[in-house]
Amino acid sequence: MSSSEQTLLEEAIEWMAQIQSGSFDEHQQQALEQWRNQSPEHARVFDRLLAGLASVQASPWRGRHSEPLLRAIEEPFSRRRFIGNSLALSGVLLGAGLFARWMQAGMGLPGELVTATGERRRWQLDDGSHLELNARSRVVPKFDDRYRGLQLRRGTLLVEVAEQNLPLEIATAHGAVHSQAGQVQVGEEGDGIRLLTLRGEALLHLPGGARIAVPGAHSLLFDGQGVKQRETLQPGEGSWASGWLEVHDKPLGWVTEAFRPYLPGIVVIDEATARIRVNGLFPLDNMNVSLDMLSRSLPVEVVRHSDYWVRIKTVTG
Repeated sequence: MSSSEQTLLEEAIEWMAQIQSGSFDEHQQQALEQWRNQSPEHARVFDRLLAGLASVQASPWRGRHSEPLLRAIEEPFSRRRFIGNSLALSGVLLGAGLFARWMQAGMGLPGELVTATGERRRWQLDDGSHLELNARSRVVPKFDDRYRGLQLRRGTLLVEVAEQNLPLEIATAHGAVHSQAGQVQVGEEGDGIRLLTLRGEALLHLPGGARIAVPGAHSLLFDGQGVKQRETLQPGEGSWASGWLEVHDKPLGWVTEAFRPYLPGIVVIDEATARIRVNGLFPLDNMNVSLDMLSRSLPVEVVRHSDYWVRIKTVTG
């Protein structure tokens, strides 16, 4: 890599870090556009970096729970190391013609059940239970004569639990959910885990030893410190399994998070825009339509800078 290319890459990394910061405003957006328009090489380097990071975001090597795409590049040294490693990995696999096929197939590490961006899949488990994964999800099943369980490594799962005396355990980063029968959904939400008891009850085991009984038709948000929110089940929860996102008076930030597993790359939204309330029924398998629905029904503009970069902003004036 020449010194000029290295300089452009460093500048592109700085821009990516600013996008990740959560305070990327209109003035910064205009400044970024001016930077990209300085030359075709500026745009090429930035778009290559963005596409490479989008691939890493959806890849089976991205292992930590609830980790924003660019958290690893918040510090200058980490930025260089992360970008260098991720681009090298993407370059090797792309050069071999393997990376795209790996991701399109939703393949994971040994023993994992995995879905790729925009993909939902169903499996019948060894105990007769039925598992469905939302897009960009990773689960490890573990079954023997004395134990039946699922380890949620990323994303959201929905499981129809085959009735047995032995409970099915769903292990997460912040606790374990036990269910003997019924239908439960467990998934990442922000820095916590959302449990929905769609049918039947469940028992939540927290790291400190607390056990919390969760009746049917309830929604529980928890993390390693305990229960953060508890309420009865709201209309439309779990609707992603049918290919739709049913929204009743939710903030746009919540809707955007639900869209992310179906969109390659980065979605940028500021805090004020994220607070706008939303109602609607959005097709998850057609994100172009869903994004257009937002711009038609809300005072927002959806700006598509590339296939890997979407920005949602409030319309003013």
